[in-house]
Amino acid sequence: MIKTMFGKILIIVILVLVISFTITGLVMNAGITRLITEQKSQQLDVISDRVINALKVLVRNGSGHDSYLFTSYLQTLAVNTDTIIWIIRDDGAIIFYSSIPEYIEDDLDISEEGWPKLPDARQYGATLEEYTTGDFYGLFKESGVEWITKSQRFTIMQTFPYNAEAKGLVLIHSQIPGIYRIKSSILVIFLSSGLIGGAIAFLFVALLSRRIVRPLNQMKVAARKVAAGEFGQRIPVVGKDEIADLSQSFNNMVVALENLEQMRNDFIGSVSHELRTPITTIKGFIQGILDDVIPPEKQKEYLTIARDEVQRMQNLVNDLLDLAKTQGGEKMLKMSDFDINELIRRCVITLQQMLIEKNLEFKADFEVERMFVHADREAIQRVILNLLHNAIKFTPENGEITIRTYKEKDKTYISVEDTGKGIPQDEIKYIFERFYKTDKSRSEDRTGVGLGLAIVRNIIVAHNEAIKVESQEGRGSKFIFTLRSASVAEPY
Repeated sequence: MIKTMFGKILIIVILVLVISFTITGLVMNAGITRLITEQKSQQLDVISDRVINALKVLVRNGSGHDSYLFTSYLQTLAVNTDTIIWIIRDDGAIIFYSSIPEYIEDDLDISEEGWPKLPDARQYGATLEEYTTGDFYGLFKESGVEWITKSQRFTIMQTFPYNAEAKGLVLIHSQIPGIYRIKSSILVIFLSSGLIGGAIAFLFVALLSRRIVRPLNQMKVAARKVAAGEFGQRIPVVGKDEIADLSQSFNNMVVALENLEQMRNDFIGSVSHELRTPITTIKGFIQGILDDVIPPEKQKEYLTIARDEVQRMQNLVNDLLDLAKTQGGEKMLKMSDFDINELIRRCVITLQQMLIEKNLEFKADFEVERMFVHADREAIQRVILNLLHNAIKFTPENGEITIRTYKEKDKTYISVEDTGKGIPQDEIKYIFERFYKTDKSRSEDRTGVGLGLAIVRNIIVAHNEAIKVESQEGRGSKFIFTLRSASVAEPY
């Protein structure tokens, strides 16, 4: 059993070549046979016509000398065309012939006039077909080869100087091996050229197979290393064909897996950090209360801090569960038509106290007073709250936050823009990843865990919509996402 791809490709190619040459050979053999048979039939037709024309001359002249010349003519014509020519009388007697092979002389009968006579009526009777192949009803059986026989009946009338009529049959025999000699030569040439062409094709296919299999073997080795945690392996990309595309895709996959592994490690580290800090705080405060280190009058204050830390852990767990459900497709969207402008107003009211505490100016730039979209109202509310909360968090005091809504064709665009410190260009592509924070020191973002924007992106993607960010350091950031307008929404 062949297990390697290289061996399988070679076997398939060999089978294809053998089958192709076999079919081509059979078709070619049938075509050549038909062609040569037709050509030979045409040749026998011409010979038969010549013999009958010579007979007409013989009948008109009617002299013995002319009979001798006619026989000589038959012999010469037969030798030149590699045939045997007989003139047969209606009763089967051979009255003229170019030659009679020795191996059939004993099988012939003798007529009353002493002429050789065909022994079987099928060989000259009315049922005889124009062309017959084989041993001519046993006559040429001892020759060991097959024959083709052309038969043509004739009737020659002579009215001057006396009335005469000549009737009979012209038989022209030709050996089939002689007919197929040309065909055999052609087939030998075909087989020789086929073997040479097959060998060359086999060589090229072997080289091509190795060209295909080599990257696959490299991928197999690299895949084993990647499975063992080694992500430094890359496949050389040669050319611009499908193999090169596959090699490039494999390399991209390795890079993606490497990034995914890094994200997994960062995820574990971030979760561990986010859980360790409140757990340590809660444990310390409770231990302090139990050990009477914290005075009774301050215990309520520290218990309140512990409660807030528990709430923070609960929010973290809930966010992780919601993110997992959204990514796994478990959280079904409840689609409906609603006024996005009204939803934005409600979200702003919810966060109004935070805006007041930082003395932030809020602007709403709505293209129309009421703008309806088709989406999951609760999910989009969370998107707006997360984006607004993010803008408030990173916008300094006395800053400005602007929300715009407008329509383009069948889409509604919502943008949330702030005048914060902005995002470095090399970090923009990472901000939607889980637990990613632009504030590495966490000096400004102590309450967040880096899941807000990841949740936002997953909600928007679940709606089959898009979200992007535009930002410049020192000039703020703008998040823009799209929703389907209610007037063109498809029913769910």
